[in-house]
Amino acid sequence: MARTSRNDWLDQGLDALRDGGEGALTIDGLCARLGRTKGSFYHHFEDVAAFLAALLARWEERQTSAPIHHAEAGGSAEQKRQRLSAVVRSLDGRLELAVRAWALRDERAAAVLRRVDARRVDYLASLYASEGRARGAALLLARLEYAAFVGAQMLFSDLSVEGARSLGLALDRALELLAKDERVARPPGAARRRRAT
Repeated sequence: MARTSRNDWLDQGLDALRDGGEGALTIDGLCARLGRTKGSFYHHFEDVAAFLAALLARWEERQTSAPIHHAEAGGSAEQKRQRLSAVVRSLDGRLELAVRAWALRDERAAAVLRRVDARRVDYLASLYASEGRARGAALLLARLEYAAFVGAQMLFSDLSVEGARSLGLALDRALELLAKDERVARPPGAARRRRAT
């Protein structure tokens, strides 16, 4: 029988989280999934808390760091956005939902989720800013895009691949039109200040 690596435990943990929520993350349950003993678990992790911290880091790597790294392979901001969109569509949406549900009940998961959400928004904003938009406008567009992405995951988790693709293309077109609106490019409050003077 092949040795079970640390990443094998973590990947099985992510599968268990996706399939059964954080309640499925027990040592006994993980050992049963992998056909291993508790001794094998403790060979890789000091305790359950260490496992859960490593599990959240593995989730961040798979669902955030790797897609950003893939997008950054070169080219224009639009090419990066296209690569990012393609890889994000292939990610495990049910796992995302499981992490968000976990974060509602666990501050450790909530802290990681807040950091990941901020990192994703910042990356999207950097793509918009690299096209010449002001930081405020880039951040606004990034927040809108990410809010639509998370909302679609929550509301339409059962969409087919084609349905998700169609929704993504519609969102891209809507954001493109919004990005061309000169009012979005102004800093917040600019119109009010101009009227007041």
